Amino acid sequence: MGFLVTEGGGLADPANCKLNGGACTGGGGTPSPSATPSASPTKSPSPSPSPTPTGPPPPPSAWHPSYLALGTVYTPYSTVDAYFGTMKSHGKIPNYGYQYLIGGDFSNWGTTASRLTTSSKSLGMIPVLVEYGMNGNVDGADVAYQNMQKASWLTTYFQALRTAAQSAASAAGGTPVGWIVEPDMLGYIQQGHGAQFGNDATKIAAATSAAHSSGVLGSGDPTFPNTLKGLVEAINYTIRKYDPTAFLGWQVNEWAVRNPLHDTDSMGVTAGRQSVANVGNQVGAFLSSADVKYKADFVAFDQWGQDYGYLRDPNPAADIRYLNATHWNNYLLYVKTVRQSVGLPAVLWQLAVGHLNATQTPSPTYWNSSGRFPNLDDLTTGQYEDSASTFFFGDKFTSSGNNLSFYGSNPGSDPKVSVSGSTVTWGSHLPDAAAAGVVAILFGAGTGTGDEGVPEVPGLTSTGTTDFNYWTTRAQQYLAHPVPLPG
Repeated sequence: MGFLVTEGGGLADPANCKLNGGACTGGGGTPSPSATPSASPTKSPSPSPSPTPTGPPPPPSAWHPSYLALGTVYTPYSTVDAYFGTMKSHGKIPNYGYQYLIGGDFSNWGTTASRLTTSSKSLGMIPVLVEYGMNGNVDGADVAYQNMQKASWLTTYFQALRTAAQSAASAAGGTPVGWIVEPDMLGYIQQGHGAQFGNDATKIAAATSAAHSSGVLGSGDPTFPNTLKGLVEAINYTIRKYDPTAFLGWQVNEWAVRNPLHDTDSMGVTAGRQSVANVGNQVGAFLSSADVKYKADFVAFDQWGQDYGYLRDPNPAADIRYLNATHWNNYLLYVKTVRQSVGLPAVLWQLAVGHLNATQTPSPTYWNSSGRFPNLDDLTTGQYEDSASTFFFGDKFTSSGNNLSFYGSNPGSDPKVSVSGSTVTWGSHLPDAAAAGVVAILFGAGTGTGDEGVPEVPGLTSTGTTDFNYWTTRAQQYLAHPVPLPG
């Protein structure tokens, strides 16, 4: 999720920080909504377990359809809702709408949960709450780790969590409400402290008993140990207790041990992908020790949260933040490895909205009268390229120089990637995501500078998009003919 200090050496602007629905204030400063991973620990991780045998995701349930679903960031507001109304006049709208509950705003969690649930339902979307409270919305690798060991902090946290779950349940009226739990928290803890504790969450202390001493859980509820594992279980249990139709999952980072997505560049495809799987198994083992599967329905994965055109790197091959099709396939391998390890389906969340320039996909004239999508200039806030939408929806685009070499590269022999002169074709990889066990993909800006595929409040425009409606167009084209889930 992180974006401030990038692993490729870039630096984003914290002054532009925001979370959907509110500024990034809270605690000791003005942090990013998506804390960037610190440098990977130098200590050797514990040995990775053997990969879990491949298996299809579970059959569809009340919270996801029988096809690979789509979602978007959503902040209820009159102009935002008006845009969704316009979308409806042209086709289907996304399946899910998500909004943050931030730790600097505990007193308003109930109101936010109720409003999102009510407004999402009225539009025909399933609400998803992104519970981001443990760090108090203060950017820092160890903030959540420190807070979870304070009974006073967890008292406030659990009381706010109860209020939010009760409010969501009341507004939902027995319909599903999603919960993505504590982005970055487990990633930071494994990265900073995993080796110290043998990558075993049962050995990491937490003041879990505050769930009971706060009055949120009572004598009739289970008692959870004062460990990270116990805390994970207590959080999941509390959400389920007060929002019985909730579906939930903890968020996972690919940098929790280190970012392996570019390993194929230096190791070759075969060895590089084995390295990706090894890292995924290390992360999966830690997540299993934390019992993230307890009363959970999925495990969530982000990527970065910032469209990487923001960095304006003239040599994308040298920057770990830039991803070509091979790297995205590595990402899906990582997702598949981790989700199999913990025994849950995957949800991809907060993927960047941006796309690669010079797209040959025509624009509906009701969005752009020229019938073409203007280029994203990589200068204007909210108009930055990224390869996420291009990879998943598929596209044909022209390129040159270092960009052509990078995006046309195909060492993994992906049959959906081809190059003819200056034209690069990437086929849709939504079927590949479904085959990896992904049941839903939720797109949205994770920073105040990220592209907005739908308007946000406060947002950059609050009335329209910043990507010339490319994401909306591609999402609606997909939803007209979605990919069935396997099994």
